[in-house]
Amino acid sequence: MQQVDKWIEEVVKGKTFADVGGLWGTVNEKVTVALKAGAAVATMIDITPLGSSLWERFQDRCALEGVTNYQCIQGDINNPDALEDLRSYDVVCCSGVLYHCPHPLYAVIHLAAVCKRTLILGSSAIPSTVSTASGALVSEPGSALFVPALNETQKGIIDEYFKEVGAQEMVGINTSCDWSILDDYAPWWWLFTPEHVAALLEVAGFRILESGSEWEGRTALYLAEKS
Repeated sequence: MQQVDKWIEEVVKGKTFADVGGLWGTVNEKVTVALKAGAAVATMIDITPLGSSLWERFQDRCALEGVTNYQCIQGDINNPDALEDLRSYDVVCCSGVLYHCPHPLYAVIHLAAVCKRTLILGSSAIPSTVSTASGALVSEPGSALFVPALNETQKGIIDEYFKEVGAQEMVGINTSCDWSILDDYAPWWWLFTPEHVAALLEVAGFRILESGSEWEGRTALYLAEKS
C-alpha cells in the first residue's frame, strides 16, 4: 500500500476530504481512496475546466470503484479569489503539485486556508547531492533549486536522475517552455530538498506528524496537522 493511501485510511473516517490537483493521470487520484476508507464526502479540486476528458475519466474511475458521494470543483488553489468559493475540509491531500507552482510558500498557505485539520502533502524532491553518470549536482540541505536558473549541464543531471525511475517529459528540464507565472503549471519550477518542503509546511502553520518517501527517494511525503 502506498504511504499516502495508508495515511488517508488512518485519518479520514467520518471526515470531509479534498484532493487538490489530483486529476492529472486519473489513477493517482485519492477521492476514491478516501471514500472507500469511510470519508463522509470527498471532493476533487483541480484547475482543469469541467467537461474535459480528464474529468470524464475521473468520473468513470469513481464509477468503476463503486463510489458516488463525491463532488467536482474546478478551481486554482493558487488564486486567492478562488479560495472564497471553496469550503474548508477536515483532511486535504495535495500531491505532485507543489513543484509546479511558481510561488510554493503561497501555495501551502492557500492549502492551509481550505484545511481544517490534516494535510497530506507530497512533492518531487532531490537529495542535497544528485549523482548520475553525467556528473553531480550539489546543494545544501534545506535549499531549493529554481529550475529556470539551471544551466544545461545541471538540467541534464536532473533529467537523468528522474529518468532512472521512469520519468519522461519534464517541462522546463528536458522540454522547453515559456515560464509564464500567471497560469502555467506544467513546468517543474522548483527542485526541493525534503527539508525545504518541511520548512514550507512549518512556516504555513503546520506541525509535521510523519514523513516518508517514494519513487526511490524522489518524492517527499508529509502527514501534517494545523498547529
